[in-house]
Order: sequence, then structure tokens, then C-alpha cells
Amino acid sequence: MASLFSTAPTADDITLFTQELSWMIGAGVPLGRAIDLLAGEAAQSRLQPVLLAIRAELRAGASLADAMARQGSVFPEAYLRLVALAEGTGTLPMVLQRLHAGRAQAQALQRKLGSALVYPAFLLLVALAAMALIALAVVPQMRAVLPPVPRADGADAAIRRLIDLSDWVTGHATLVGLAVAAVLAALALLVRQTAVQRAITNAATYVPVLGPLILTARLAEMTRSLAMLTEAGLPLAEALRLTRRSTVAGDLARVLEAMENALRAGQDVTQPLRAARGVPPLLASLIRVGQETGNMARSLSQAAEVFEEKTRIALDRALVLLEPAIILGISVGVGSLIYTVIGALMSVNDMFV
Repeated sequence: MASLFSTAPTADDITLFTQELSWMIGAGVPLGRAIDLLAGEAAQSRLQPVLLAIRAELRAGASLADAMARQGSVFPEAYLRLVALAEGTGTLPMVLQRLHAGRAQAQALQRKLGSALVYPAFLLLVALAAMALIALAVVPQMRAVLPPVPRADGADAAIRRLIDLSDWVTGHATLVGLAVAAVLAALALLVRQTAVQRAITNAATYVPVLGPLILTARLAEMTRSLAMLTEAGLPLAEALRLTRRSTVAGDLARVLEAMENALRAGQDVTQPLRAARGVPPLLASLIRVGQETGNMARSLSQAAEVFEEKTRIALDRALVLLEPAIILGISVGVGSLIYTVIGALMSVNDMFV
């Protein structure tokens, strides 16, 4: 349960820390002093223990990249590789600025996606609450109008089963509540696993409406990461490897691995992209242009901008279709319960006709 209630810094914490550290080092503040100042500002926050540990490692003679690497999984592998590269070339402020810009753009897109899904999620929650209210509060009242003996033709069988289920849930409310809480806790733990995240992402890409949106968002995230890594001077092969290890999209991870293998074998690096499901030909074309012009970072940045804009457009389209679909689902669910209740009333009325 420790991981469920984790006290590790969030992605937003790391992004803000990256920005502030780049500012301080760019202004001429020594690295150790900058970490001390940020640790003091982060008092009582989840980031402070990490910063204090980093400062202790720096005092012991470790580099910043090594000190960060010893903080577990707080800093992504690509982040650490860029920091190590920047320390070796004396470009730490510039690389930290690029890291912040890339992370900030990716997180802004994620927040937009999350915010857009709040209303559909609220509709779904209200629907579930309404159905639970009907099933647990209204349906049991039907017992008063049902005959003591079930009808021979089974016309009232559905309402009787629903009443029995409602009675069981009401009589075992504590057990049901604990079971629901346990299931939610287990799901929260599972979705933190990279393998589970990849499985969910892969399955979601096959869902109508949502699938293209998720794939486009992952492509935007992938190309933004590749652009940031190549812009910092990393070879394309290493950028592909680091991006592959950080993505939760299993299909894209396999494409990146195939691209890396093709590059190392001297083959066409864009061929795996052309063969991949759902990847627009535009991405392969931009990468080919980047290879021919020697400006891969610029081509990848353009690709990231294109996919980020496509994500926003796909999100708007998905919301146009998703909200009516949820309302239709609510209508079907509530209508089914009402139909069952009305059917029971009609069967009782037939007994007296």
C-alpha cells in the first residue's frame, strides 16, 4: 500500500524544480548553493527529502546526474542522460531550460486531456449514482405490490431477482463497501505498473473515437521527447533507446526498437514507421528530411507541433461524440431499470383484470 499513498515528488514538482534550477545556475549561483536554496523553499514538500539527498551526494563528490540517479525513479532515464551530457559540455543551464520546456509542453497537453474528460466522467458518475439509487431505494418498495407467490408464467421473475439482489447488497453493505474499496485500491496499484499501463494504452488505441486520440497524443509525446534529446546533441540511436524506455505505449515502443535496430544496421530508419499501424506517413517523411538536411532536431520539433495540434483537434472531435454516447448509455441503463419496474406493475395489474 505504500506505493498507493506515495510521497515521491510528482512530475509537476520535477518540472518546476528543473525550471528554478536552470534559472539559478544561469544567473551564476553555484550548483550546491542553488540546491540548498531550493531545498529551503521546498520545506514540508515531497521534493525536500530528494533535494537534501542530492545535496549530500554533491558534498561527497558525486556529479549532479549521479546524485539524481541515486534517488530511485524520481528522475527519468532520459532526464539523467541529458544532465550528464550537459555537465560534460558545460551547458547545464541551457539543457535544463530545454528539459523544462519539453516537460512543460507534454504536461500541458496531458492536463488538457484530463480536463476535457472531467465532464464525461462526471456524467458517468451521476449515472451510476442514479442507477444505484433506483436499485437500492426504489426497487425494494415493489415488494409491497407483488403477490406472495411468483407468477407461473415468470412475468415477475426479473423484478423479484432485482429485489433479492438489492436486499442482499443492503444487508451486506459493509462487506460490499470493503470489497469495492479493495478493488479500487488494487486497480490503483495495478495502473502504476508500466506493463499494465502499456496494456491499457494498447487496448485503448483500438476503441473507436478514443483510439485515434490516444495514439496521436502518444505520437506527440514521443516526437517531443526525441526532439529534445537530439537537440541536446544525443545521437538518434540513443534518443530512440531512451524514448522507447520511457514510453507507456507498447506498440510505439516496439516501433522505436525496430527503428533503433534499423539505424544500427544501416537500413532505412523510417521503414518501421511506414509499416506501423496508425502512424501517419508525415512522420516518416519529416524524419527522412531531417536525415537528408542534417537537422533532425528541427524536423522532430515540427512533427511534435503537428501531432500536438492534431491531438487538440482529435480531442474536440472525441468530446463531440463521447458526451452523447455517455448520455445514451445513461438512458439505456436507467430505462432498463424503469422498464423492469413498470413490467412488474403491469404483471400485478394483469392479475386483477
